[in-house]
Amino acid sequence: MLQLLDEPCVIVMDNAPYHSVLVENVPKSNTKKSDVQKWLSEKGIDFSPTETLVELREKVKMAKPREKRYQLDELAYQMGHEVIRLPPYSCQYNPIELIWAQVKGEVATKNTTFKIADVEKLMHEAIDAVTTENWEKCVRHAEQLQNKDFKKEGFRDCILEPIILTIDPNDSDCSSSEDEDYL
Repeated sequence: MLQLLDEPCVIVMDNAPYHSVLVENVPKSNTKKSDVQKWLSEKGIDFSPTETLVELREKVKMAKPREKRYQLDELAYQMGHEVIRLPPYSCQYNPIELIWAQVKGEVATKNTTFKIADVEKLMHEAIDAVTTENWEKCVRHAEQLQNKDFKKEGFRDCILEPIILTIDPNDSDCSSSEDEDYL
C-alpha cells in the first residue's frame, strides 16, 4: 500500500499486532536463558555463564531501547511518510473504523444469498461507493472525539487534586492512648 501513495502522507495507525511488529525483538520474561544469553552476546554485553536468569534479565532491561521502533513505521519513514500511532484501546479516534462500519453495513443490507462470491462483489461495490465526503465526515467526527476527550482530561486534572498520604512510623492504628481509655 505504501508504494501506491503518490506523495508524502501522515498515516494513522492502530495497535493491532500485525501493524506492530518490532524492529528488534527484546527477550521477554518467558524467554529461555540460552536465548537471553544469545541476545546479550549479539549486543556485545558481557555476562558470566554462572549468572542467573534474573541477573541476565536485569542486563536486558538496562540494554533494551527506551522507545519501541516498529518495522512498518521505519518502512513508511524511508518512503517519505510519517506514522502516528493511536493510543491503545482508542479505535474511536480512527476514521477508518467508521468507514468499515459503513461498508459492512451496506454489505449486510444487500446480502441476500450469503454466498462468498456475492459477498465479495458486494464488498467491492461498498468500498467503491465510499466518497471523499464520507472520509471528511469521519475524520471530522474522530477529531471532535479527540478534542472532547482532550478537554475532559484537562478538566480531570483541574478538578482532581492529588492525594498525599503521609505515613508516620511512630503512629500506630492498633493501639493508641485514646483506644486504651475505652478498654
